[in-house]
Amino acid sequence: HDIPPTRFTMRLLRTLIMGGVMLIPGLLLAMIVWYIMGQPSTEPMESIICNGIPLFSVSVGLFFGWVTGEAYSVKMES
Repeated sequence: HDIPPTRFTMRLLRTLIMGGVMLIPGLLLAMIVWYIMGQPSTEPMESIICNGIPLFSVSVGLFFGWVTGEAYSVKMES
């Protein structure tokens, strides 16, 4: 394909950084939801809250980072 490696690398790094940054609000939201639900210790609910919410948050961050990084793949004419 016609995308130079540097443009792809910049888009990939932007995507990974945004996904990594979204881990922080995902973990915070999971902790708040876990506390509000009465600190459940049963396996299905604890796994969904403690793993599902941060994983969803990181996935949204990765998707958003890739979609908005499209500017790096455009050829600029001078």
